[in-house]
Amino acid sequence: MSTSRFLSIVYVLKSVLASLLLICGIQAQAAVITIHPSTTAVAPGQLFTVDIAISGLAPGGAPSLSTFDLNLSFDPGAVAIDAADADGNGVMDSVALDPGDQLDVLGLGLNPMSAELLAPGELNLFDLSLDIPADLDTHQDNSFLLASLSFTALSPGFSYFSVVVNALGNSLGNPIAVTVNNGGVTVVAEPALLQSLFIGGLMWIGMARLRKRGAQVV
Repeated sequence: MSTSRFLSIVYVLKSVLASLLLICGIQAQAAVITIHPSTTAVAPGQLFTVDIAISGLAPGGAPSLSTFDLNLSFDPGAVAIDAADADGNGVMDSVALDPGDQLDVLGLGLNPMSAELLAPGELNLFDLSLDIPADLDTHQDNSFLLASLSFTALSPGFSYFSVVVNALGNSLGNPIAVTVNNGGVTVVAEPALLQSLFIGGLMWIGMARLRKRGAQVV
């Protein structure tokens, strides 16, 4: 199957899914999506990861997650992501969707999914489970990673990482209420980064000495 045809099928699935979720209008237990950068400060040229996690689902029951359609925004002047898709499967090589196979609990590898840049600084992430509701409800964890992305720091500045939820569906296709905790990364020049780490180290040593001195007081 060609990449263009695959992406066309994914687009149709996403459109149908979004329409069904809007029409249904039923919301289940609220979930939480949180963005976890691997660091809060990074030097230009360095690699770092950004994980997008979900929590608040039910362990061993409903609601579980069957689909997500998210837009991740970031500052393209401060950080960059490689848009290459070497195998043409519709998912950028720098993105791992559902790395723990929580939307593919049987390991069939058939889920329609895509990760693509819509514009500079805007990335769409989509995954649709083909597992039956009972399997998702029984075997899915109540918290897991939706995606893990690899970024490169470009130039000093701050990059937000914010998510807009286009669709989030439970095992029956009904929408899940969700709150989002966004994140960010500061790109700093090398000397400033070292200075920040040095000051942080001194503060940690000072606090450790105070704790030790306090423990010695009878």
